[in-house]
Amino acid sequence: MAFLKRLHIQYNQLQKDPAPLCFAKPKDQDNDITHWTGYIDGPPQTPYAGGRFYLVIDFPSDYPFKPPQVQFTTPIYHPNISAKGEICLDILHSQWSPAFSIRALLLSISSLLTDPNLDHGLNREALKCCETDRKQFEETASQWTQKYAVKKV
Repeated sequence: MAFLKRLHIQYNQLQKDPAPLCFAKPKDQDNDITHWTGYIDGPPQTPYAGGRFYLVIDFPSDYPFKPPQVQFTTPIYHPNISAKGEICLDILHSQWSPAFSIRALLLSISSLLTDPNLDHGLNREALKCCETDRKQFEETASQWTQKYAVKKV
């Protein structure tokens, strides 16, 4: 299957040229390369700084013609990420292109943490707070980061 070969190639490329603040790999490279796990480290100077946000990536059999399903497993307070971890990002839906690499996808998700898209929210509470009281939004996002995404030593 061509899509499995492509996933292997993209995984090898990602190992050679990792995306900053991002990591992803197949959960079981030998038996099923279509299910990946990874994380996004919170970008500096954001309320997510210092946090590590885990995610799962599932590639459909018609990848790269259809986007992968990506979902955060770490709770995150963000206008474009639902309580279930679903991500509202145009390249995961209407703007997907087979030319996108896994590296580009990870970078786009990381960028979303720096620059939320207030035109398309999944978390209505976070969206409203971000629009009306940015300081409170950043405080709440930072509290969630400390509570859920910072490893306790």
